[in-house]
Amino acid sequence: MIESRFIELMAKHMGKSATPEEIKELEEFFIHFPEYRKMQNFTDVLTTEEKQSDTLMTKDLDQNLDKIWKEIKREESIVAPVEEAKIRPLSFLKWAAAVLLMGILAAVFFLAQKPDPLDRLALSGMQNIYVPFGKIRELQLPDGTRVKLNAGSSFSYPKVFSTKNRLVTLKGEGFFEVARDANRPFLVHTDKVMIKVLGTAFNVKAYSTDKKIEATLLSGKIQVGLNDKPEKNIVMKPNEKLTLINKGAATEYELEELPDLHKDEVAEIAWLSNKLVFTNERFDEVSTQIERRFDVKIVFENEALKKERISGVFKDESLEQALSFIKMTTSFKYRRDGGVIFLSLR
Repeated sequence: MIESRFIELMAKHMGKSATPEEIKELEEFFIHFPEYRKMQNFTDVLTTEEKQSDTLMTKDLDQNLDKIWKEIKREESIVAPVEEAKIRPLSFLKWAAAVLLMGILAAVFFLAQKPDPLDRLALSGMQNIYVPFGKIRELQLPDGTRVKLNAGSSFSYPKVFSTKNRLVTLKGEGFFEVARDANRPFLVHTDKVMIKVLGTAFNVKAYSTDKKIEATLLSGKIQVGLNDKPEKNIVMKPNEKLTLINKGAATEYELEELPDLHKDEVAEIAWLSNKLVFTNERFDEVSTQIERRFDVKIVFENEALKKERISGVFKDESLEQALSFIKMTTSFKYRRDGGVIFLSLR
């Protein structure tokens, strides 16, 4: 049951014993059912009190425990008071009250919200996909949306979408042709942005190892929300490209209009045709795309070489051919040791 699993995860979260996977599972729940985050906020207040000094904690905790026990008694219609032992560890009382109250609140929340059966199924059955380097994968989602994933991408989606939205998670690069559904917006969640759409075709490049995140819109309309600036929503029109640059705590963005080109000529989605297109890009950024395309590791033995600017178009060339073409405009040499390519100045 989702209820029991949710309570189990919340209990582990309170006790600081949840694994990274369980914390991720809990966050996934809150993404699907944000109304339940109120309970997490409540328990965070309880656990935060432990960090206060003993004197302050005792005073505040006594007041909170009185309120908690009164609420429990009211909810459970307790008539006869239970005699409490005069000597009892304070932390035990706190956790006992918290767990009991959490159970009551959880029951009230779930009964009040009554999630649709499809919402429950969406949460319980997630499909997780990873595309290895050197590969590209296509798939069709339960709503008819078509997705093409580039090498090195991770993607997750529910086996059945909920009744409220169609939420997917992407780490990497994907091209989406979204099936239209005015009642259920399609949401793409990444580390830095949330993209909301009803029906359109767009590309998202959001690798966790890249310094930039790019969203390119070909048709329709999408709304991009910045995770670190919830109040900021950027509405994009066809043939626009949004670039977000991660600069520590802050995220800067740039919105630019692209030339009106045929789909096959748009550099941002050249990978759909198995092409690599570079226009005056740094060599270290180019090398990252080469690594994903050919499933190799590239090591620069000279820092200066990383800053060299590269331009070119590659489609059916082998790794050796691609490097040979780059050498025609950039002075460097390379050697290969298994799956590792070492680059150095000539």
